[in-house]
Amino acid sequence: MLNEGLGGSLITFSDLFLVHCPRCNSCSRIFTPSNAKGQNEPRYIGHESKRLVCSKCGFIKDIHPKRRWDNLWAFSHELFDEKQGIDWYFGLPLYLQTQCCGHNIWFFNFEHLCHIEDYIKKHVRPSKLYYLSIESRLPTWMKLSKNREEVLKTIEKLKQKV
Repeated sequence: MLNEGLGGSLITFSDLFLVHCPRCNSCSRIFTPSNAKGQNEPRYIGHESKRLVCSKCGFIKDIHPKRRWDNLWAFSHELFDEKQGIDWYFGLPLYLQTQCCGHNIWFFNFEHLCHIEDYIKKHVRPSKLYYLSIESRLPTWMKLSKNREEVLKTIEKLKQKV
């Protein structure tokens, strides 16, 4: 995995978002173009140029961070709240989202979906402190054993969608 030093935080999966295309509503990708800032620029996860590409209709849009007063890279807008089921950069609805147990369930990409699926499948989960990890931030209803089968069925349906 690209961001191994981040300890399982949600930003680990932010290099690829699967979203609904704003033009044709099919599955589009938001990703970090390779070498977006130049050869010698350091990489700051989450503050890199992003590109939206739809392979069905050919829609392309880029967004670029700018240098701030403190010489750090940042976007001119606030990044979107991930709890709403939209991507952080363009504000488009995530492609891998649906209703489950009366709640909205969403995933950035297939890798994110598989990671959460593996966690939900576990009957015995780690009890160590894991503050700020993806698992600690999952809503309680997803982690309850009574909802396990329904959540796993929903995840399986989303896998078929990709």
